[in-house]
Amino acid sequence: MYKIIKKPRFMWLLLAINLIGSIYGFYWYRQQLAETPGILKLFVPDSPTASSLFTLALFMILIKKPKPFLTLMACGWLIKYGLWAAIINSHFYFIGGNYTFTNFHLTLSHLGMAAEGLLFMNDANYNKYHLIIFIFSMIISDVLDYKLGIHPWLFDQSQLQVALFSVIILTSAISLYCIMLYKKRY
Repeated sequence: MYKIIKKPRFMWLLLAINLIGSIYGFYWYRQQLAETPGILKLFVPDSPTASSLFTLALFMILIKKPKPFLTLMACGWLIKYGLWAAIINSHFYFIGGNYTFTNFHLTLSHLGMAAEGLLFMNDANYNKYHLIIFIFSMIISDVLDYKLGIHPWLFDQSQLQVALFSVIILTSAISLYCIMLYKKRY
């Protein structure tokens, strides 16, 4: 399976899927973006930003000009926001929310994002400076999301603690995983 994913044909398909998903993701955030002031808009659409970065990273890999830092950022954010969205949607179901086909679709598509990130992360040949910047960017994003309240809108306000707890766990776990991968290489 891993060999199939690395074939150019399959990677072009993933690029197209992620490009379409990114466009839909930015459309999904349209209302929140309209209500978010100024430069903070840049920090609102987490998942479509991750899939856009991955689209660009795949393109660079396909044209044989891979960018390790871009791949690290894309894969790390795919994992983080893919799992975060799956957690939030699943939690909404478990608290008795009106879990619709849209929630189901969001859960599956975001799990797919996380899987992509995990599959391509291992090939990202990043250095320690890339790693440090990546970890700090995740922490800064978390602080902005939860201190300024610009995290993606939740389905129910009772989800705030789960959202915050899961983002802390995910940032920590992904940081440790990336450090482990780096140490394994060097």
